Formats: sequence, structure tokens, C-alpha cells
Amino acid sequence: MNNLAIILVVIIIAIIVGIIGNSDYQEITQARDQRNLQLSIDDCKKLFIEGIDRVDCFDKSIHVFGTEQQKQQWKSGYLNP
Repeated sequence: MNNLAIILVVIIIAIIVGIIGNSDYQEITQARDQRNLQLSIDDCKKLFIEGIDRVDCFDKSIHVFGTEQQKQQWKSGYLNP
């Protein structure tokens, strides 16, 4: 019985650590993706003049680094980088 209690405590601690670690990971990756999106859009502005190539560059950047909300805004025409 004593061993079972120790095993249960270890499992509970592992679950808590996993949840906390996953939460931090999601926040870090989201911040990284937003930074990369901004850098990519800035590069698109530097590389292409107004036109189809620039819009395609924006589209690819948002598709790769954007959140679902940003992708929907881009498709709807509300997002203007």
C-alpha cells in the first residue's frame, strides 16, 4: 500500500509538471511565431513593391506564422500588414 501511494504522488507531480511545461511551451512558440511573422512581413515590404508578388509574400508569411484569427482576418480582408 505504501508503494502505491508513492507511485500515485509521483504520477500526479509528473502530470502537473507536464501541464505547466506545455503551457509555457505554447506561450513561447506563440511569441516566437508572432516575432517571425512581423520580421517576415517587414522583409516582404523591403523586397517587393506594391503588387501581386508582395501580396503573395504576405499570404505565405501569414499562412506559416499567423494565428488562426490572423489567417481569418487576412482572408476576410481585415488584416492589412
